[in-house]
Amino acid sequence: MKVSYSAQLMEESVFRHLNHLERSGYRSDYDEFHSLADPIYELPEDDREIAFEKVNRLFFLEKLKLGDHVLRALEAVGLIPKRKRTSRKSALLNVNPSKGLQGESVDQEEEIAEELEETPVETAELELAEEEVEGEEVEEEALESADEGNHEIAYDLAREFEERIKEVIVKRAINKVDEGSNVLNRVSGNPIIEMRVLASRFSNPEEALDLDAFLIQEFMHAKDMVDPEFDYEDAFIPGNPSVKNLITSRFRLLWNMYVDSRLARIGVVSVLPKEARFREFDNFYRKIPDKQRRGIFEGIWVTDKFTHEELLSMATDLDTLMSKYVDPGEISEEERDFIHLQGSPCPLCKFPTYNWVDDPESICDEMVIEAIQIDFPDWESKDGGCDRCIEVYELRAGVG
Repeated sequence: MKVSYSAQLMEESVFRHLNHLERSGYRSDYDEFHSLADPIYELPEDDREIAFEKVNRLFFLEKLKLGDHVLRALEAVGLIPKRKRTSRKSALLNVNPSKGLQGESVDQEEEIAEELEETPVETAELELAEEEVEGEEVEEEALESADEGNHEIAYDLAREFEERIKEVIVKRAINKVDEGSNVLNRVSGNPIIEMRVLASRFSNPEEALDLDAFLIQEFMHAKDMVDPEFDYEDAFIPGNPSVKNLITSRFRLLWNMYVDSRLARIGVVSVLPKEARFREFDNFYRKIPDKQRRGIFEGIWVTDKFTHEELLSMATDLDTLMSKYVDPGEISEEERDFIHLQGSPCPLCKFPTYNWVDDPESICDEMVIEAIQIDFPDWESKDGGCDRCIEVYELRAGVG
């Protein structure tokens, strides 16, 4: 497997990170970067882009070690094994994360940058060469880590995923909506993980934990997508756009819960802690009685294995979700009929509804109910409706 970084991500990340260091009073890396980058403006215009890319790559990978965030996240989720690495470029540069290049003059650093020209501009291969790593020592180290607790990913399993994935490509996201992971060529058997992340996440060393948590969360999604047991597929979601968006949002929430719970079990910090994720779940399913709502959440949290189909079914159908985690005797059929979830479509206007009238018959005049049933013969009061539709039919019946 190799890990590639887009030139755009490296350029903006290095720029933001160095500016942050300079504003914080740490000028050494900032000055060193400009000692290499400023002379490039004297080169012919056609040669500048490649020269800048070399300098940005040097600082992204070796000086500032920004690519290490990605490698740590891949290790944390078990997409690559935890092992000792001997990077030829790291040995060549003698990098100290806090002090940078040691004992190298500017001229020597320029020579080093030229030596790095062998590596493609947008690619930095994950250097896991077998001749540089003692296999027996690696496996022993992994087994010792596993003996210490259940927080370590099994070496063999990580190795299996590493061999299954052809490449990881990390690109610059345009905005937060654009952020996330995807798996390309999944069906063909040569999967490529594409990760899009905002360059601003690399700017502040004090926010490194937040960046690591984001990358781990997204790589867990990607790992599920290439896991045969999860059996991910691009499923068709029926319904109008609002219904599709609602189901997609619920599915994303349930999948995030599945990711968070597994990370918690191996002692890895996720984007949101358990209680924060429950508040998100509570917002989606607040119409379910408190006891059952908490029970459903806890049931999902402790479930070891889900498939893509199971998560999608629970997101699509409330009965599927409740039948899995709520005992039949806890809620009567009549009580189930009055559970109208936030964001579900109103049976009258079909728009997503956040202000439900659960039982119009109990608060409305009989003429209002008759007016609704003229337009919707199959509608019953237990089906409920949004407050706007009920108000319209009250006006139509002359009782509003």
